[in-house]
Amino acid sequence: MSTKKTQKVIGKTQKIVEKQSQESSNKEQKIKSKVNRLEQQPQERQNGIIYVGHLPYGFVEDGLKEYFTQFGDVLGVKIFRSKKTNRVQGYGFVKFADKEVAPIAAQAMNGYLMNGKKLVVNVLSDQHPDPFKYKHGNQKLHFINWSEKAVEESNKEKSNEQIVKEVERLLSNEEEKRQKLKELGINYTYQGFKELLKA
Repeated sequence: MSTKKTQKVIGKTQKIVEKQSQESSNKEQKIKSKVNRLEQQPQERQNGIIYVGHLPYGFVEDGLKEYFTQFGDVLGVKIFRSKKTNRVQGYGFVKFADKEVAPIAAQAMNGYLMNGKKLVVNVLSDQHPDPFKYKHGNQKLHFINWSEKAVEESNKEKSNEQIVKEVERLLSNEEEKRQKLKELGINYTYQGFKELLKA
């Protein structure tokens, strides 16, 4: 083996060893950071947050806030919605200013029948992450009525090029149908788009 080849092999092995040592040090750092996070005691939450599940259709943020104000001051309401349709997914969270109010509201409303649905209401523990601090928690979603958009698109005025393309497509489809009828030996005449254009 020549000296150049041996140098290349030695260089490659050194790179591999360096890469492996770097990967192992990165893994160690990740493990340490996870251990540190787990060791940190969760801070006691100042506000009381309850989970509200099995929400009836149409029961949105304003209605939920208004309903739960009978128990105490409501700081915020978060209802989870579909990203595509912006429709309510059937569950949400209510944040009370006073922590002692949350268990009272949960106990009173758990199993409550509302619009044919039994509510499921629980108090969030301090270990559970605050849903009001989620990364995209305050993102406002807007409902898009796709059927309305489709109607608008089809009713929109067409340009001259679009009209010409549409007429050409209709004429070619009609010609294909006439050819198929001839091939099948069917002698059938009908007034088509050609005749309408001539008139």
